[in-house]
Amino acid sequence: MLQKNKGILYLLITTLIVLLSGCNNSGKLVKNNYFLPLHGESQTWSLTGYEVMITPENFKAGNGTLKMKNEEKYLSDFFQFETHAVINNEDFTVHSNSIEFSSPETGDGIDIAEITTGAIESGKYLNEKGDPISLKEVNVIYMIVKWRDINKGAYANERIDLFVKPNKEETFLN
Repeated sequence: MLQKNKGILYLLITTLIVLLSGCNNSGKLVKNNYFLPLHGESQTWSLTGYEVMITPENFKAGNGTLKMKNEEKYLSDFFQFETHAVINNEDFTVHSNSIEFSSPETGDGIDIAEITTGAIESGKYLNEKGDPISLKEVNVIYMIVKWRDINKGAYANERIDLFVKPNKEETFLN
């Protein structure tokens, strides 16, 4: 009987600690931080290791690797990517980078078969009430990759979908 009472007491204390740890000293519920490991593909590109972190203080994105499918080496004189987040139905460019290379003497380009994205950290994104956004306010995250084929002299671009907000029936986030 004593062992059973200790178990109930332990359960009650643990529950109380969990409930109280959700509040800060002003009595408000502490907002969640969201970490999204993302990956995706388009016809030509594969993105792995990309991360997005949303906190009440800032927005971080990056650390991914873009690889061309079925290419060990691919020379180009232009490469660009832009990561977009659609937040409350408004499209924001949250991370981008571009590389341009021109060498008239050699006609060479740079190898873009594998590119690391780097990372960014920006301030917080606010909703219409002036509060930091939460994951449930993010509708879509996608990346646009643009490059130029030196041999064809043509530019190409493709979209990689990374996150699409699930329907209310499919998630506990709403």
